[in-house]
Amino acid sequence: MDTYKTEKFEWDGDATAPAGYPMWIIYPHSFILSDGYEAVIPNESFMEDGWEGSANSWSVGESNKAMPDSLKITWYSYTEDKFYKGNFKMPQEKIYQLFKDGYWIYGIDTNRLVYEGYDKKELHKETFSALTVGLAPKGMVVVWASGQNKIEIGRFQGEEVPEGPEADKMWKQIAELSDRPISVKQSMAEFIPEVREEIINRQISSKRWDDYRLRYPWKIVFNQRLEIYDYYVRFFNSEKIGLPPTTNQTSYNKEILETKDKAVPSAFGIFVKSENGLKHWIRVDSFDEEEIIDSFKNLARISPNGDITMQINVDESFKKMNVVLKNDFKQIVLEKCKTKIFLIDKRAEELLKE
Repeated sequence: MDTYKTEKFEWDGDATAPAGYPMWIIYPHSFILSDGYEAVIPNESFMEDGWEGSANSWSVGESNKAMPDSLKITWYSYTEDKFYKGNFKMPQEKIYQLFKDGYWIYGIDTNRLVYEGYDKKELHKETFSALTVGLAPKGMVVVWASGQNKIEIGRFQGEEVPEGPEADKMWKQIAELSDRPISVKQSMAEFIPEVREEIINRQISSKRWDDYRLRYPWKIVFNQRLEIYDYYVRFFNSEKIGLPPTTNQTSYNKEILETKDKAVPSAFGIFVKSENGLKHWIRVDSFDEEEIIDSFKNLARISPNGDITMQINVDESFKKMNVVLKNDFKQIVLEKCKTKIFLIDKRAEELLKE
């Protein structure tokens, strides 16, 4: 049998749902392996922690498992007052390769904790620790490989369960597991105003989360010469990269300094060294969701095949910065993003006195 179907890694299944759009997973809820073994995804929990929040997780059965061949899952969407189900074929070889390749991280190597008292931080290889299922309205399902980094595996579409005997059985599971209101009409008061309005106007949609998943050819540039030595980027589609560099710094930097298809970023931090040798931490703690997503869409509409550049402009004193999104035809200043710059070099005071 192919190695990607049999080689085992330590991982668990977990799940999450968008903030304000609660879901409840019921049976069945498992990743299915090629040998028929089931890696159970947690249920019995009211989920609305957000795609970028902590997923519901607990360990069941063997810790070391092969990559899943498929995913079977059924759930209730409170905002829609509907059940959905799905039996999805997983890209098993793709998942295997992600786990096999892993990523570099600076910290205590968990594989060396067997040595009592070992607490040395070092650059070492780790891999993903979970397969996370993200549920969204209208039966939308996304699966990620999760760990210090987080990479999307695929998007899947669940099937609505119509009223009838099958739905009746599902209602019994909800009633037995939850003491919360089990009807959207009963729980309307618990939803935030924005969601209540969508429910009343029948505007519940998966568009927002599908927009998060759109990828654009973009890169980061600076207005002055800077040397990058570490970075992290978080994206609206819940992916995250970085933390920290591989042993090949040039290859690592290409992820953000060369044009590649990536989702829209939600935040980033870049550690740089300026020409005078001082180290700085350049941060965008959050982009305004509407502003940056509309800006990417606008630039892509103007030039469908063109590249997009995110230019970070830092003043000479490293006190102020702004972010400009542009292509060959237009540039847009992102005025609502929250930026910060920190001087983090221990030699800063001495060098600045010279």
